[in-house]
Amino acid sequence: MSHTVLPYFLYSSGILFREGLEAMLVIVALVAGTRAASGDGHPHAREVYLGAGLAMVASMILAFAINRIITDDASDTLEGTFQLVAAATLFYVSSWLTSKSQSDRWMHFINAKVQKADRSRVPALALGLTAFLAVMREGGETIVFFQALTAGATETAEKHAVIAGIVAASAALIISFWVLKRAAFRIPLGTFFKVTSVLLYAMAVVFVGQGIASLQEADRIGATFVNHVPTIPTLGIAPTVQSLGAQAVLILIAAVSFVIPRGRPIIKATESSRPPVHEQRTA
Repeated sequence: MSHTVLPYFLYSSGILFREGLEAMLVIVALVAGTRAASGDGHPHAREVYLGAGLAMVASMILAFAINRIITDDASDTLEGTFQLVAAATLFYVSSWLTSKSQSDRWMHFINAKVQKADRSRVPALALGLTAFLAVMREGGETIVFFQALTAGATETAEKHAVIAGIVAASAALIISFWVLKRAAFRIPLGTFFKVTSVLLYAMAVVFVGQGIASLQEADRIGATFVNHVPTIPTLGIAPTVQSLGAQAVLILIAAVSFVIPRGRPIIKATESSRPPVHEQRTA
């Protein structure tokens, strides 16, 4: 695999695996929460899985529709817009999951939805809808990311690398689902999210460079060229002040975030949020 193809394989597999695993964690947590809350050994797992399955089908239909609307002949303006939206979303997601307050909010969201469904007249429908919306949210993000990714993959080999990444990530997600159902969150998820957050942030840097370059090709943004800087589309590097400046800002933000303390890591926050589920399970 050449040096221009490997990054697209890593981008593709990294995006799908990260987004898929996040949705999977919500589903597994919902099932575990309903089992603990019901106490009768017959939680509404089937409805949760059905809601998740419907969301996956809806996401694939939406992805197909968008792909039909936005063809290979899409304008540079449209491609650039998608790339900048993807960059902004990646920036948000990569920092969102490394925040203690947000990880607490994630666990509280699961517990709140389980308790709300338990009080609902139709708990199965409430849980199924929660699973549907959670998976659909991740599906929407994934569609935006892949639309931006395929916009940057101009060579046939690069497009094949994107497809190979999807296949590899799908296989990894199937294995992960089997492991998660049996491990019950006793795996180093905090470490995983930290590592993949770095990948997502790096992709945000790539997409913002590619997005500005696309808008410059469409004459939507001015271009001030810089001498002796190579053009490397795979990394989103373009020899203009605007593109390099935007990438430098994101890199600077990442550097500052490592210097300024941001509280406890996500794994500690997640562990501190686990007791409600375990207490219910042992009750």
